[in-house]
Amino acid sequence: MTQGSEGTAAVGRTDGSNGRPSGGSGDYLFEQFRVPRGCLGYVVADPETKLAALIDPEVEMVEPMLDYLFEHGLRPRYLIDTHTHADHVSGAKELKAKTTAKLVMHEKAPASGVDVRLEDGDRLELGELTLEFLYTPGHAKDLMSVLVPGRLLTADAMLIGSCGRTDLLNGNATQQYHTLYHTLRSLPDELEVWPGHDYNGRSYTTLGDQKRENAKLGFASKEEFVDYMDRDNPQKLNPVYQLAESLKANMS
Repeated sequence: MTQGSEGTAAVGRTDGSNGRPSGGSGDYLFEQFRVPRGCLGYVVADPETKLAALIDPEVEMVEPMLDYLFEHGLRPRYLIDTHTHADHVSGAKELKAKTTAKLVMHEKAPASGVDVRLEDGDRLELGELTLEFLYTPGHAKDLMSVLVPGRLLTADAMLIGSCGRTDLLNGNATQQYHTLYHTLRSLPDELEVWPGHDYNGRSYTTLGDQKRENAKLGFASKEEFVDYMDRDNPQKLNPVYQLAESLKANMS
């Protein structure tokens, strides 16, 4: 059963702690940020060292994220863009200008000004908290998912009940199939999935629920999936009106 929370009219925050230890390396701070158009960003931090990573900050999240850091006395170490966003402007470069944090992206990201470039299996440390990066292309050639104890931040690689579109620049339906049916499907069912977008006010789901309920994981063959994503899926989606502007801002 998919989990969720109500949407918000402005930039909203969802405390992801669920009142329990996060597992793995112990407790850590976890906060989800939401803007009205459905973009989701995250802050994760080690409570002992106060080191934090800001993940997929949309430009409207910049001030709320800075407020959260101040409220909790956190020190931003990394700004992580999971991929080159085509549908909105990232706030990572603005946050970089206002903090001492390093900008992190995949090695294939075309953006300039990236301080740390990662590949599949790389890790970053925030004190006792480890962030592991999985290469999950398909929606974009440079897309990474971020694994923290008990949670997987999937960006557009997997959405709640769906996955990111593959008909935009650098999208590839064959790679998306491999990401869903091999990389993500091989992970434990109990892992929580926190996506990069949701348009129905939901916050997270579980991988087990998605294996059972996500229609994009129900195709009988790679050929059927690729044909659907290339031919039928684009007809059901809204146009991306600020594609050129977003890509120009995010790649500069």
